[in-house]
Amino acid sequence: MSGSEEHREKSDALTLQLSRASTLVERPSNTTAPHQFFEGREFYDPHAAWTPQEESRVKLKTDIRLLGWLSVMFFGMQLDDTSMSNAQADNILHDLGFTMTEYGNGMMIFRICFLISGLPGQLIAMRYGHRYLFPGLMCVWGAVSMAQAWMGNETGFYVTRALIGTCEGAFGPMAVMFLADFYTNTELAFRIAILASGVNIAKALTSLEAAGILKMRGVADRPGWFWLFLINGLLIFLIGLMGMFYLPAGPTRTQGVFWRKPWFTNREQVIIINRLLRDDPSKGTMGTKTRTSVRDVWDTLRDPALIGFWVCASIIYIPRSPVSLYLVLNLRQLGFSKFASSVLTIPSDFLRVITMLALTRSSGHFKENAFHCMLPPLLDIPLFTTLLLLPSHGYAWARFAILTLIIGAPNSHPIITSWIACNSFDPKKRGIAIALFSTIHEIGSVAAAQIYREKDKPYYYQGNKVLVSICAAAVVATLLHREALRHINRKKQRAWKNLSEVEQRDYDQNKGHSIGNKSLTFRFPY
Repeated sequence: MSGSEEHREKSDALTLQLSRASTLVERPSNTTAPHQFFEGREFYDPHAAWTPQEESRVKLKTDIRLLGWLSVMFFGMQLDDTSMSNAQADNILHDLGFTMTEYGNGMMIFRICFLISGLPGQLIAMRYGHRYLFPGLMCVWGAVSMAQAWMGNETGFYVTRALIGTCEGAFGPMAVMFLADFYTNTELAFRIAILASGVNIAKALTSLEAAGILKMRGVADRPGWFWLFLINGLLIFLIGLMGMFYLPAGPTRTQGVFWRKPWFTNREQVIIINRLLRDDPSKGTMGTKTRTSVRDVWDTLRDPALIGFWVCASIIYIPRSPVSLYLVLNLRQLGFSKFASSVLTIPSDFLRVITMLALTRSSGHFKENAFHCMLPPLLDIPLFTTLLLLPSHGYAWARFAILTLIIGAPNSHPIITSWIACNSFDPKKRGIAIALFSTIHEIGSVAAAQIYREKDKPYYYQGNKVLVSICAAAVVATLLHREALRHINRKKQRAWKNLSEVEQRDYDQNKGHSIGNKSLTFRFPY
């Protein structure tokens, strides 16, 4: 008897025993045998069944062992972002002889390198795997973060920003694709929200850490920001190094230096593989590692069902970016002390955790994306308008409250990322689309870094007028994208009804799965 047949008999026997004890999760299996190089193909079983308790245990184990460690890595990523932001409270611009314009240029260089490296990094990871590339990049930018402690001029600032941006560029898209190998599409958005929430919690914690480290100004005749970059860079490097020995290659290849045994039992691997394929059969259409071409990128870029996402990505996240980027500096300009400017960033971080998780949970509950994505810019419009109406002197605490509400309002990024994953259908297009979305989003961030200018400080009336307009444009773009998807679905429905029953059956068997989201039987969620 072969190993696979023995495994099948054991699985069927266990299924029969369980059916006598409890109600199994019975789902119609419309899947076909996955690609020969698909990871976990040996665990594919169209007749497999399991209890809700078993599935919950698999998800909990995945949450603890995978999502937990990715949260630690995102904490490390946030260390660099908050280090640069909090260093402003220690007069880094004055120490280096920079103006706001030069600081903005450095942030623009970071964003440009971030967006340039995002797509190539994702394509390389899709071809060779995430296991070592993912944490390896973190080690590199951790080393560069430490090197920032010794920068002494404009050139050093620009070079370190460029190197860190290049390394961080593919980090987010890689994480999404990594999670997609372990979670169903309906579970993905909330897990992304948890990661993003962890980033905000980390931002709050690192603000407290920074407030303490910055008091080391004068130690060894060094400024406080020197120690901030050195300590945080070292932490980033160590987290990346540990990740290289811990992260799994996939759900059925989880052994590593720190975890010598598989994360999941054979039974649990049957559950995790089959529930993924039943939720999204397209995940089994190719191997774990796949080649991509320029043609694949071009086809994804011009896909009618995805074009609206590129428009939304370019503008929907712009309004909050300058507010968040310059929050510490704004608070200093409003008269708050160095310590207060760092600590007062914490409320907005915790508020954003609550609102983002609530918005993502609501989207999943109601199975609706577009209107949930429109809510954040709709909330921002009256807040930015209030900033414009405040007099040009005083009202420091009122301005702080409004800035906190703007940054703490819900973020739709997890919803849109999961929405793109669903509408892309096949794994290759999904990976490219997520990376393209991140790249185009960063193009918007480059523009956002230039909205608050030196001559407009400290109240940025001109910049806030621009941000109100962008909020309105984001609402319109999201609504138009929703209507475009509905129009495509209606066209598919009419074309499907025009086919005879024989033609429909032949189409479904021979063509439907081979053309991805262009299939007449595939409907775009909105």
